[in-house]
Amino acid sequence: MKDIGEKIIMAAINSRECIEGLSMYFKRDYRHDNTIFRGDFEAEVIQKRTIIQKERIHLRFKAYEHERISAWAYSMDCSVSLAATMLLIAGIGNRDVSTQMVDPEVISLLDPGRLKSLKMIQEYISKLNDEHISLFP
Repeated sequence: MKDIGEKIIMAAINSRECIEGLSMYFKRDYRHDNTIFRGDFEAEVIQKRTIIQKERIHLRFKAYEHERISAWAYSMDCSVSLAATMLLIAGIGNRDVSTQMVDPEVISLLDPGRLKSLKMIQEYISKLNDEHISLFP
């Protein structure tokens, strides 16, 4: 089973809203479906030190997924790991992406401790978006 981080990253890279939100960092053109997002060499540079990193996570992608993230990184002129981090942050902050990751059947199987953790994640996402979202039916 795929890790949730990998799922969020791939959902974010498929989300037009996430792409548009991060397109201000594109230094080179990026193609998504039938749309080309124009790059700008004067675009803001993403710096790793501005992103809070508390823990290292290990994710594994299929070759074609890695190629898509690499193309994303190339368009932003950054490392693949930084591009994946930006996609993960964008995916967590995007209501559509984050809610599609939580299946009601999975929620019913959670023990009380994990359910509490999921509720904390829901509150965090709600604060990021300045609106209340509900992951629970």
